[in-house]
Amino acid sequence: VPAAGLVAVPLDRHVYEAARADLGDLRIRDRQGDAVPHLLDDGRSPTHPETRPRMRHRGHRRDRSATVVLDFGERFEKDRLVLRTSGRNFRRRVTVEGGDDGETWTTLVDDAWVFAVPGPETVHVEDVPLPVNDFPLLRVTVEPGGRERMRVEILEAWVPAGGRGPRHEDTLSPRWSRAAAARPGETWLTLDLGARHQPFEAVVLEVEDDRFFREVRSEVRRDVGPAPRGRVAVALPPQWDPLGQGAVYRLDGERERLRIDARGRARVVRVRVLNGDDRPLVFERVTVQVPVERLLFEAEREGEYRLTYGAADLEAPEYDLARTLDAAAEAPRAELGPPVRLEIEADVLPWTERHPALLWGGLLVVVAALGAVTWRALRSV
Repeated sequence: VPAAGLVAVPLDRHVYEAARADLGDLRIRDRQGDAVPHLLDDGRSPTHPETRPRMRHRGHRRDRSATVVLDFGERFEKDRLVLRTSGRNFRRRVTVEGGDDGETWTTLVDDAWVFAVPGPETVHVEDVPLPVNDFPLLRVTVEPGGRERMRVEILEAWVPAGGRGPRHEDTLSPRWSRAAAARPGETWLTLDLGARHQPFEAVVLEVEDDRFFREVRSEVRRDVGPAPRGRVAVALPPQWDPLGQGAVYRLDGERERLRIDARGRARVVRVRVLNGDDRPLVFERVTVQVPVERLLFEAEREGEYRLTYGAADLEAPEYDLARTLDAAAEAPRAELGPPVRLEIEADVLPWTERHPALLWGGLLVVVAALGAVTWRALRSV
């Protein structure tokens, strides 16, 4: 720590590998070994509940596009909008504009896409990412796909619960592999993030192809322990839990989306690209956007402090700092040194518990000797 006062300590991959997933076992200790109150800053803004606006001025244009004005009634930060539109098989372009008075509009996004894939269970992907904004009015326009003949209807629109402001992110270059024939019509990208509980926000693809539109699905690996089979433990294959669905596309030099929003904590993430009858895409590079998480604490003096983690039985601490300090506060940065494994002194067990084989062996010898003496006595009688 360079000086006394508020200090910020960014977490690294060593912490994410050995600490618990909830980070409730983190403790900062001073020279005397006493815990120092800290605050975990994960970069998230205060959450808000699901918000459903009034839908005003519904209408249609000559090209059969559907329009609606969403009136939220007040300002609040939002970065996503979910739509529900008519139809079971479509790919539609969406434009979203923000305004204050209903007369002047600012374009927030004009190259978002929503789509539905028919099947036994129709898959709808109608989540529209937005730049962080606090406009009380949003004007939404949904254009019909090239082969659609019916007018589009915007049935519902809402802002999902959660919400987040701008979040500090860093770029991680994971080890990754590509399997083009993992399943007919799919390409699988498997990413190793380097730590068991590495947080991540999104996967970003660099694609060589000039024009494409592909549905993508993201999954996270869940390792399953060995299953006993007789006297032998058999290793089970890992399970893959779904994270979300979306699309990546490049329509011309200016309209493209190569970021796949997928949030969680894991070591291995898989992206499945659904190619259909098209040839697989050519991937040049894959990166992962990870949040910059940090610990904030008040240092009484400069010098070295110790961050401990890895205790499975510790409960998450509760400090007044969480209620008195803004998690987004600016603070000088202190770096973590290399990790050192702490040796825990084990309780000294009695000699008989430390050498059970000798104890049972001695008991067997005594029982055998008593049996022999008893047998000789019976024979003499």
